[in-house]
Amino acid sequence: MTHRLVPAIALAAFIITAALGLSYAEGAGWVGEEGGRRIMQVLIGLMLAAYANMMPKQLARPNSSPRAEVATQSVLRVGGWSLALAGLVYAGLWTLAPLDIADIGSMVVLGGATAFMLGYAVWTFAACRRAAGGSTSA
Repeated sequence: MTHRLVPAIALAAFIITAALGLSYAEGAGWVGEEGGRRIMQVLIGLMLAAYANMMPKQLARPNSSPRAEVATQSVLRVGGWSLALAGLVYAGLWTLAPLDIADIGSMVVLGGATAFMLGYAVWTFAACRRAAGGSTSA
């Protein structure tokens, strides 16, 4: 439990420190308001990509059938890939695109990746359930 909690707390402390630092830099005139917003959003996108990269590695010990474990690993792998790529695109949008495009585009990218991941999970687990139950004709 603590091996997952410590990095999460460290990451939260980093985000808070970065936000406070950027707020101070904006007040001092070192960074414009747009620059501070962009930097924070890029950091959020990169953190999403890093966390998503760790998703497939988060399996606990097996608790169910081998077929369900394979399905779970597949969903975690596809979810990790889709969210990691979405995080990188998110960071790229906030780095290069105009603010109005980055604002809407980043939400569309994350929403699309989340919908894809959830759709794949529903499809995979439904297929796993059908295969485990056999045919259910009346």
